[in-house]
Amino acid sequence: MDNPLWKLEDVTLSGGVLPRLAGVTVEIGPGITAVLGPSGAGKTSLLNLLVAFESADEGHLTQAIETGGHAVPVYWVPQDAGLWPHLKVREHLERVLPPHVAVDSDEVDVMLAAFDLSDKSQSYPDELSQGQRSRLSVARALLADAAVLVMDEPLAHVDTAQAIRYWEVIRDHLKRTGASLVFATHLPKTVLSEADRVICLREGGLLFEGEVEALYRRPASRELAECLGECNWLEPEETRLWLGEERTGPVCIRPEELSIGPSTNGRIVVTSSRFKGGVAEVELEHTEGGTRRRFYHRPARDALRAGDRVALKAVLCLLFALVLAGCPRSEPVFSVREVHHWSMPPDGAMIPQPRTIGIGHGDEVIVLDTRGRVLVFDQNGSLLRQWRMPDTELGNPEGVCLLADGRIAVADTHYQRILLFDREGNEVGRFGSLGKEPGQFIYPVAVVQDDKGVLYVCEYGGNDRVQKFTPEGKFIAAFGSFGTGDDEFQRPSGMVWHEGKLYIADAINNRIQVFTDDGSFAGTLGKNGNPLSLHFPYDLALGSDRALYVVEYGAGRVSKVTLDGKLLGRFGTRGIGAGQFRTPWGIAIDSKLRLRVADTGNRRIVELKL
Repeated sequence: MDNPLWKLEDVTLSGGVLPRLAGVTVEIGPGITAVLGPSGAGKTSLLNLLVAFESADEGHLTQAIETGGHAVPVYWVPQDAGLWPHLKVREHLERVLPPHVAVDSDEVDVMLAAFDLSDKSQSYPDELSQGQRSRLSVARALLADAAVLVMDEPLAHVDTAQAIRYWEVIRDHLKRTGASLVFATHLPKTVLSEADRVICLREGGLLFEGEVEALYRRPASRELAECLGECNWLEPEETRLWLGEERTGPVCIRPEELSIGPSTNGRIVVTSSRFKGGVAEVELEHTEGGTRRRFYHRPARDALRAGDRVALKAVLCLLFALVLAGCPRSEPVFSVREVHHWSMPPDGAMIPQPRTIGIGHGDEVIVLDTRGRVLVFDQNGSLLRQWRMPDTELGNPEGVCLLADGRIAVADTHYQRILLFDREGNEVGRFGSLGKEPGQFIYPVAVVQDDKGVLYVCEYGGNDRVQKFTPEGKFIAAFGSFGTGDDEFQRPSGMVWHEGKLYIADAINNRIQVFTDDGSFAGTLGKNGNPLSLHFPYDLALGSDRALYVVEYGAGRVSKVTLDGKLLGRFGTRGIGAGQFRTPWGIAIDSKLRLRVADTGNRRIVELKL
């Protein structure tokens, strides 16, 4: 993770018989992070460490929080609210106002009204209900103008209907101020509605750290799946029996993804059904063998009765079929025969994100992830081998390229160098150092090779440019600079070389620039004649069909473009379902026109067979 707020390394916090935290290694970054677990999991202990209320007995904890214009770096909302017994409600809010806000300003009144405390402004904490004390503690934290808020079970004593409204206030505050939030909860629904990332704890140990959507859609185990509520966890033989589908591994089907409907000749019979509002629990029996099991689904109403014959269908498959068929859109959609998803292999308790993807020997697929791993898969997504980058504390690499002599070049972005590996992951060379001089880098992000063996490396970080090197890493020339004009870049992030030209994804400028390989500017795709709308193009690949495939980080899609900039079609939308992408970062295409997309936010590789 780049620039974590906190970094815990093998942290242990002692308890009575058992430690409250046991060997926890995790990074907490900017944004909204939930700490989830049942009572006794270690949630409060973890938050106590973050705010320095307690110290670790073993391991290391580092904090790197900058105020960034906020009044204070961190503000804590403890589980007991932590109110001052000698101050009235209004005085609680006035005492934490930043220096630039006058005590008689209307900000206090606005916050009192937002948390329904206006009529209690002159009350002391012991005159408030538990719910009112919880609301006051949160209101005080918001007014303190902290860069990071740490809240232990906020609004725990507030009824659900009201809590939804107060969470809206918290959400609006975070969006308006740019503050981050770490909060503890035992409620999966709160995590799903409010958090970007989640840390799951169980009996003081770390079960999972990563994006909420990844845990919800693609959990690595049944235990992890159940952290975020009801799920239908099916092993391959169960999927075959109940759904009539073939799967190579277990699958997690959430209630909203399962359709259970009447079937005249169905071999599945309802034995009981309980409607619980948002989710229905149904007990089913398969007439072949008498196997029984419970399923969860989300019907509009309880329409199932004992004795009904039904059929089960994974709704995800229906969505997938719609994607393949193509839905009506205002722009052309390029044809895709099949879509497959590959899950990222876990690294300990975490499922890392794929960041970069390339094609290796014999159409092997090379992936760089956010744990500093280089992963090599076969053509069907089976992991063949892996190794780690030598250093990852400062950040992870973002570019990979198979060279003509069989070496694998990796742009080690945050270490300002290019590393060269053999096929098995042994380092066989490196070049580059920190700086702006010839042969030096700020953030090298991509590397490609031409038909003469010359290497091209693009970089960003204020010194945005492309440099040329011999195959041994000797500097030849450089071109481009930082800016928005022709021959200028704002985060060049992906390149393709073809027949004497370089096609470069100029991400923040939302365009593809073209240069001859001697560094002369040759134009911008779509600038003249065929307008080409792109949203943060992060990478591109050239297929044997002579089309460019551009992955758009901001739009969550892949665009197919001719070499002169004509849009041939798009595929995908933002989201987490089949045919959708969430902040896709990298793209590659093999000799059989199989596109592989590093679907970073969804923690998966998406394969598109053209």
